[in-house]
Amino acid sequence: MNANYRDPLPSNIEAEQALLGALLINNDALAAVPPAFEASHFHEHLHQQIFDAIKRGRAVGKTMNAITVRSFMAPDYANAKVGDLSVAQYLVRLVAEAVNISGVSGFADAVTEYYHRREAMTIGDDAHDAGTKAQDELEFIDRIKECRDKLTAIVSAIESRNDPQETLADAIDDTLDRTNDALRGALPVGIDPGIPEITTLTGPWQKKQLIIIGGGVKQGKSALAMQCMFNVAEKAPVGLNSGEMSRMQIIMREKARRTGISSTRQQRGSVSDVEVEELMKAGEEMKRLQHIDIDCRRMTLDQIDQKITRLIGEKGIEAFFLDHIGKIQWTGKMEYEDEFKQGQRATSILKDYAQKHDIPIIALTHLKKSTFQDYQGRTFKERLSAAMNRRPTYRDLVGNMDKDADQVLIVFQARPIVAGMEPAENSDDYPVWEDAMNRVTGKADIILSLSRESEFPRRKEISWEGKSTSYGPAFKQAQNAKELF
Repeated sequence: MNANYRDPLPSNIEAEQALLGALLINNDALAAVPPAFEASHFHEHLHQQIFDAIKRGRAVGKTMNAITVRSFMAPDYANAKVGDLSVAQYLVRLVAEAVNISGVSGFADAVTEYYHRREAMTIGDDAHDAGTKAQDELEFIDRIKECRDKLTAIVSAIESRNDPQETLADAIDDTLDRTNDALRGALPVGIDPGIPEITTLTGPWQKKQLIIIGGGVKQGKSALAMQCMFNVAEKAPVGLNSGEMSRMQIIMREKARRTGISSTRQQRGSVSDVEVEELMKAGEEMKRLQHIDIDCRRMTLDQIDQKITRLIGEKGIEAFFLDHIGKIQWTGKMEYEDEFKQGQRATSILKDYAQKHDIPIIALTHLKKSTFQDYQGRTFKERLSAAMNRRPTYRDLVGNMDKDADQVLIVFQARPIVAGMEPAENSDDYPVWEDAMNRVTGKADIILSLSRESEFPRRKEISWEGKSTSYGPAFKQAQNAKELF
């Protein structure tokens, strides 16, 4: 079928006129228009101009009525004809025929419904165009994916628009229900990251939260986040965007955590027949987890938003992990800003996404380069002690944590820092260094550096296994403990 020959685009002109008439009678009714409603939702271009003029006039404190609105419209539209009527006469008619001022939100919904239908038809045209004009398979795939993401966004917008709105009374009742559940010994509501030390610090992760996991280079922040992600996936589907590791690396690391066989040995094939069987068993166990979407492309914030929208619509994900903020793809002016301003922008928007999608977003970020420099002390032992005992705070992280984050966790391992201070083997300082290495190996701190929910700062010591890049007790030991419990 030729897409150029079809019925006219669907619209609801009566709802558009009713909405504008109601707004012209009572400008305060703008507050009842849904926040996501835009001028582009109107099918009639003149109606787009009128709505935009009303909003701009109200923004500067003007009373907008059938007379004043024309001064905020583009001249071509203000002086146009609507059939036999001038625009001034048409505006007066909109007011005269307005039927129900209290129905503004309903009129806006009716207008939006037909806007979504038109958008769906346009996307169908785009898909038809991709099928006939794409130069190769890769271009075809890219264009079809764009169509899919746009359709998913429409479905998400419709579902969000139709969700029941919670009143203040409902919210108060919900908080009382949660308290009653706690009194009865029910489990706290939220997502358990599966690492007791973290749960003790933050409590279960809640919807709408932005949770930041920070740390220095080679401090194990990605390992901590991936371990939490696979733990969450035991009960709920999750999504991940990783600019740090490939899908293969992430999966091999998780197999290493479950078996104790390092990913390096897996890649080299340095494993016994028994270990191959263990790896295969671990793989089968991982296949039984809830859906995990792992995307290793560098993405813009808009693409991340679209990705989350699609995954919620298709898979019902309940958490999204981003590794890490420094790997976000920037465009326009932000591409040339320094990493601190990029981090500020990222945390602000990611918090908005957590609110919008009603899920926790767990985003990783790194420490400022100056964090582990200039250890003071007259002797090597003093400088070594300063390195071992210094703990980074949220102020050392790249981004605007105190403004946007709900929980800020920082991973700290002294071992990589101490290892980098190794003196000559035959020096007097070497035994001091060797003793320090023995004391810090296999240990890490998880620091709750900032929280809207809990007292901070607090920290928990946790064991660290470098070969399997995992925290806490060995996987099998932890599983046996769960079964006994």
